[in-house]
Amino acid sequence: MIDLIAIAALGLIGIIGFFALIFLDAIFLWMGTKFAGIEKASFSKAIICVFVLIVLSAISVSLLGPLGILGTIISFIVTLWVVKALYGTSWGKAFLALILAFIAFIVLSVILLALLGVGLSNLGIF
Repeated sequence: MIDLIAIAALGLIGIIGFFALIFLDAIFLWMGTKFAGIEKASFSKAIICVFVLIVLSAISVSLLGPLGILGTIISFIVTLWVVKALYGTSWGKAFLALILAFIAFIVLSVILLALLGVGLSNLGIF
């Protein structure tokens, strides 16, 4: 028999995980916009931008997935456009902000993995 409490707990964990994802991604985007020198960079805008990007990412993956690499390029251009539009900045600063956010994510991930005792060789990368 299906336990309704277990199902509700899984749903609650999913919701908490979704908000944690938005919060962590917003931190990285906010750091990227600060380092890129975007004047109107704020954490609240980063949260809104990340939420919009998650929704658009889900839509673009379902629509552009069969296009392969072309779909990935179109999706990245849409991501750039969203950051450019929400922050009112140039294409170059939007690109720099996204690249810096990605680099910050990678650096923090490697640091956390090292603190947890997981080497890169354990991940199957090398």
